[in-house]
Amino acid sequence: MPKFSSHLESYDIHSASEYYDQAFSRNIGLLTRAEQKKLKRAKIAIPGMGGVGGLHLITMVRSGVGNFHISDFDVFEPVNINRQYGAHTGCFGKPKLDVMKEQALLINPHINIKTFPHGIKPDNIDAFLEGVDVVLDGLDFFCFDIRRQLFKRAREKGIYVVTAGPMGFSSALLVFAPNQGMGFDEYFNIVENMSPEEKSLSFALGLAPRATHIKYMDFSTVNLKQEAGPSLNVACQICAGMAGTEALRIILNRKGLKPVPHYFQFDPFLMKLRKGKLHFGNRNPIQRMKIGIVKKMIESRKNKAPVNIPEIPQISSMEKTPLPEKALRYLVMAGIQAPSGDNAQPWKFSITDNQVSVWIDPDADHSFFNVNQIASIISCGAAIENINVAAGLFGVEPEIELKDNLSGIGARIHFKPMAHVQKDPLHEFIWKRHTNRTMFRRESFSKSALNLIDGVISGFPGAKLHVVTQREDIKKLAKIVYTIDRIRTEHRSLHEHLMKMIRFSPGEVEKTGDGLPLKNLQAGPAGEIFLKISKPWAVMNAFNNAGIGRMVAFHSYQGIINSSAVILLTVEGSGNKDFLVGGRALERVWLELTRQGYHIQPMTAITLFFMRLFLNQGRKFMQKHKDLLNSVREDYFKLFRSVDAKNGQVMLFRVGHGRPIRHFTRRKGIESFLI
Repeated sequence: MPKFSSHLESYDIHSASEYYDQAFSRNIGLLTRAEQKKLKRAKIAIPGMGGVGGLHLITMVRSGVGNFHISDFDVFEPVNINRQYGAHTGCFGKPKLDVMKEQALLINPHINIKTFPHGIKPDNIDAFLEGVDVVLDGLDFFCFDIRRQLFKRAREKGIYVVTAGPMGFSSALLVFAPNQGMGFDEYFNIVENMSPEEKSLSFALGLAPRATHIKYMDFSTVNLKQEAGPSLNVACQICAGMAGTEALRIILNRKGLKPVPHYFQFDPFLMKLRKGKLHFGNRNPIQRMKIGIVKKMIESRKNKAPVNIPEIPQISSMEKTPLPEKALRYLVMAGIQAPSGDNAQPWKFSITDNQVSVWIDPDADHSFFNVNQIASIISCGAAIENINVAAGLFGVEPEIELKDNLSGIGARIHFKPMAHVQKDPLHEFIWKRHTNRTMFRRESFSKSALNLIDGVISGFPGAKLHVVTQREDIKKLAKIVYTIDRIRTEHRSLHEHLMKMIRFSPGEVEKTGDGLPLKNLQAGPAGEIFLKISKPWAVMNAFNNAGIGRMVAFHSYQGIINSSAVILLTVEGSGNKDFLVGGRALERVWLELTRQGYHIQPMTAITLFFMRLFLNQGRKFMQKHKDLLNSVREDYFKLFRSVDAKNGQVMLFRVGHGRPIRHFTRRKGIESFLI
């Protein structure tokens, strides 16, 4: 008797048949005893032990099925916790196949399980399907080619295949029968020379021809190219229930089987069941039209994606010292994702033996904002921090030496090996962090988020956060910013620089790889027309004289009052190294807030204008603008009482929850920055 059943004698169970009779006695009434015995003899194949496949196995074991072929080559990780049956902290790093086999045997120690630890491949498909009654598809959504081969071979061998996919809160289900209905290629309309994205799209729309989940799912989180998308545990459980029911129907020869082109989708969130018959499968004219529309939507989104995330280079432990060039280049690409004023991208990088150097490019930004290159230095600090965050991927610890000398302003970053890879949880947000200029919801700023960013800032000596959360104080600050922001439209140099950095067409965005795409400014149709018309200074000056220019400042006012909090980040001094540290601190705070689901918009004008006055460069302001700055100075510092005039003001920014944006800034290629 298997080792798991030795303690069953205390329950007066002395044989497999006695265990089976007791364990599955509550099935009787819905299943007959003869059917239960038939399930005991049945064999089910389940490729994949992840979110759906693992639940398929447990569902079928608890139903009384006695024989299984299961496959998987992956191990459990923290990212599996939300939906995969076998995922828990004690099994991280363990093969999914071994964990799920053990779980199944703990339920019924008398079942027979044959494992395929290298997954399903063309050379073992026949062995995987040997003697099988039903295949329950548990393959990852994006494993298209091997799924296609498996379905085709199962049909040839006379085996049913049931596939159920989690979509939002719902499950969509299809049944492929060997002797009726349509085959895989026929139903999904798979033809030669289809791209991986086209295959995934055909599979998704064929699986759910009248999809319910599109009403509430955030499709910005779906990336067909990177094979990523959201999935819920509740949907995976519905998949197991629906697919398990069809498996029992097939094995027990019960009535009601409806193979493709019949389809089913049940969505408990919307309390809807969608079912029907997709005549001709994806070749159906209406279905082809849907696929064409979605394909165009995806193509149009390619130019709006936050960033093309580079593949993480795989290196061995022997390659840590020195780090290979492919790893160093990846770190530079992480650095390039740093924020910069008007997306000027004012950095240069060099790669040498086990070292990355980061320097400001003093020729990248000559704007009025960039007083004494402070804005560029802050951006350089952010680039340094991105490299620091990403380095743990390769099992190395950065040694950062800040520089401010004749060689330039920046840092040399040397890497020393660590005993273990220590991935920084902020790493993935390097590629997700962005500026959001939409109106945020007026809701309280989370105390837990505040505690987290306070913890982040503590790692940077001299850096400090000054947080305004009281609604009345936020309104006072909004009025101050409104007053100051008039300077942005009334100062010719500032206006002309902004117009130089706005990319008014998609072609400009692609050509330059920098600046601010017009749509990214969230100005709306009327605002975009205003920006285009006011591009010449003569027109903008006329608008200013007529008072129309103050609409820009009013937009900033509305942005601030529609925020959860406004935060000022300062450093102890105002030297170049202080601002490098401030840039590092800013980026880490921004990444943490992004991780917490918050959006950020910098409000840089006021801090840089005050910095220009502090550095005795006020003569470059018009007198009326100096008067404006001096008129709000006292009220501004009352809101930030612990800020000394000598403290370096790194950035003022508003925080909250806004709408997801669809148009993102670009970055130039890595070769543009290497020296």
